[in-house]
Amino acid sequence: MSMTINGQVSNNNIHQSSFLILDAAPVKSTTDQSTVEWACINKKLTAKCLIYHNDQWFTFTSPIGGKLFLNVGNQQCKKKFGVQVLVIEGNPCEKETYKLLHCESFTDQNDTFITIDSVEANKPYLINIDGFLGDICSFDIQLATKPKGYPLKQQPLDTLQLESKLQENIVVLNWRIDEGLREELEAFEVHRQLSTEFKGELLKEVALQFNAQGKSLDHYQYQDTLQQHGTYVYDIVGISKNGEQRQLLDRKRIGFWPTSVYKSRPSLVASVPLNFKKKSDVDLLIMNKLSGEVLFQRTCAACSDQDLSIDLSNEVLRGVKRFRIEVYHLRSKSRVAYNYHVSQDGLLLVREN
Repeated sequence: MSMTINGQVSNNNIHQSSFLILDAAPVKSTTDQSTVEWACINKKLTAKCLIYHNDQWFTFTSPIGGKLFLNVGNQQCKKKFGVQVLVIEGNPCEKETYKLLHCESFTDQNDTFITIDSVEANKPYLINIDGFLGDICSFDIQLATKPKGYPLKQQPLDTLQLESKLQENIVVLNWRIDEGLREELEAFEVHRQLSTEFKGELLKEVALQFNAQGKSLDHYQYQDTLQQHGTYVYDIVGISKNGEQRQLLDRKRIGFWPTSVYKSRPSLVASVPLNFKKKSDVDLLIMNKLSGEVLFQRTCAACSDQDLSIDLSNEVLRGVKRFRIEVYHLRSKSRVAYNYHVSQDGLLLVREN
């Protein structure tokens, strides 16, 4: 992916914040050449969430109160990390008035949304956006009454009894919904993401179906055709009838490999020690140690002192033999890196430090 070099955005300065109008078209922006306006940053307020690199400012005043959504889409990031998002109540550059409403330390390349609860009507709010680890990102941002995109860092609810069947290169997904979900939902979205890609794909929106008596059906099916080998994650997202809620209902991981690979393919798993006393979200960047390329990223929600297993079999099959895994503990801002290589017999991943 090539990226255009942009000039510094005017909203690099808090007093020139871009104003977001509720339910207007998304605003395009970029972190390219942005700087940190330290005089207007309350580091103590966000110390457990993020580190600043290249921030910019937005503001909004909503004519209505209640729950609103910040939709972030069309991210294109040079390092493929993504943007960080702060939502603050308070007056520009008057740090003692700041109240943190939301801090999102790490998005990914998927279109996503951030929920802002208990917004007061006709009250000004500030939004600060920063590239994770200084990443240069272009993106769209929108203040809205309805969310768009993928639920961020949400664990699947496992509510659909989701089953999958793979025959040759055809994937068939089957799921069921109970009476409670039938009352709540308007439609499903089927998403697919290849493990080596940074962005998933919306395959189809599946509306709730009804029989001749007007009763919604409880069984649904979707069929997909795979064009390349790899490990795929299928997610079923539920959309509520009023469109104000999007939930990750279920997930299924499917490996699509030639038969010869299935017979001989070892499970090459990196064991990553998380030696942290206090629970926090932990972000992990899995990199090709030799080239520095970021292969993919993972988030461990509310993790502390444990070992985390990361399957690198796909990447080894692509020819990567040496790995670097960088670990970021968001609460303490601790950062540690581990190096791994494939053993000579090709059956194990060996940690070097």
